[in-house]
Amino acid sequence: MLTAICAALAIASAAAGGTEVRVMLSETQLTHGELQKDLDNNLSFSPDGRWLVFDCRGAGGINANDALGKTRVDTGETGIFYRQSPPVLGVGAASFLGDREVVAIHALTSGLIYDFTVRGGMIIDADGSGRARWLDSRDVTPPFTPGALRGGTHKHEPDASGKWVGFTYNDEIMRTRHGSDLRNVGVSRRGARVHVDHDAGGRNFEGESFSVLLTACVHHPRPGSDEYQRAEGDCWVGREGYPTPAGSRQRARAFRGTVAVDEDGRTATYGEVFVVDVPEDVTVPGPLGPLEGTESDYPKPPRGAVVRRLTHTAASPDRELRGVSGHLRASGDGHWIACVARVRGADGAESQVFVVSAATGELCQLSRLPGGVVGDPRFSPDSRFVAIAGADGAVYTVSAEAATWGEATQRTPASAAAPSNLVISPDSNSVAYNRTVDDVQQIFMCRAR
Repeated sequence: MLTAICAALAIASAAAGGTEVRVMLSETQLTHGELQKDLDNNLSFSPDGRWLVFDCRGAGGINANDALGKTRVDTGETGIFYRQSPPVLGVGAASFLGDREVVAIHALTSGLIYDFTVRGGMIIDADGSGRARWLDSRDVTPPFTPGALRGGTHKHEPDASGKWVGFTYNDEIMRTRHGSDLRNVGVSRRGARVHVDHDAGGRNFEGESFSVLLTACVHHPRPGSDEYQRAEGDCWVGREGYPTPAGSRQRARAFRGTVAVDEDGRTATYGEVFVVDVPEDVTVPGPLGPLEGTESDYPKPPRGAVVRRLTHTAASPDRELRGVSGHLRASGDGHWIACVARVRGADGAESQVFVVSAATGELCQLSRLPGGVVGDPRFSPDSRFVAIAGADGAVYTVSAEAATWGEATQRTPASAAAPSNLVISPDSNSVAYNRTVDDVQQIFMCRAR
């Protein structure tokens, strides 16, 4: 049930017009040509707002891609700044790490075949020099090394300081030796280089960070418990963490965890919103086991990596709101985490944007767009609105301010070429996104206010 805060916001939304949508169209096609330009819904804008980074994947995906490019926002100038050297193939999902570097998924430089468990995070100069270095370390030969991982990282997301990089992770040791492929969430603390043994097969490498997992998935969550089978769709909570009752700020990552529910004797799974606190010192093992894992178990979180479940939609007695989906995104002030959930609409079930309090778990519906929303929401850095694609192929912004809660503005024309990979400029004034034009991913932009 909605609590007093959410109820007040719902009343304000109804008073302001409910599902009425303002129309302020401003779409511009920024790029052209045959080069694929996939933004991948990351930190695609440079911190100064001048550039957008993309990868050049086509139908073959990241494992068939060998190049990264960037586009200048004011002119549309576009070019490739990085190509892999043979025999490796597999680079993509880049995020800016400062104005001059990006961090991206990268295949092993030894030439091993790219896979979810055979990749890492590479920091790459964006000036075209080709200079690159590993973010995380990898050690798949026993004895394993604390601070190094034994698999593949992806969806690398730097925090506002640039000192921490979050990621999702798949473990090679557990998959190849035990047939287990649980997806977890982790973090790299930059500036703490980890040394590993260099094996002859080129399976290990050294990076510039101390990396750990923050979550501990289980194969078979107990129905009704807070255990989770997968951890993914993760994001940093605020530029400086979320506000605690004591008035301080706690660094944290939010993630979508897959939980189990008993439905009349049948086990069903749903996504729920979780947060995990990130301790300042990630080098101290926690109670679940060694940071580096063992030959028969996954790496375990450090001491202080406390996980809290925020939503309980899977246990909803009316079953009108069951589970959340997509990639989570938090407001810049750390108060809200945006997600997508299905609700009962005028024409049946439809997806809408909800926000969850990072501190209390309070769940509030934000959008009420006719026909629902598609894709992932994106919270503005200034915390004032969420950008989302509508079912009609238009880009919308939805107010997250108390006085205008839920007010929606259509920013682009409706289109059969649905917008995807929405990203918001650092000054919160613009939204960039992909549309497919003649089978090529192009970058478009619109005003956000």
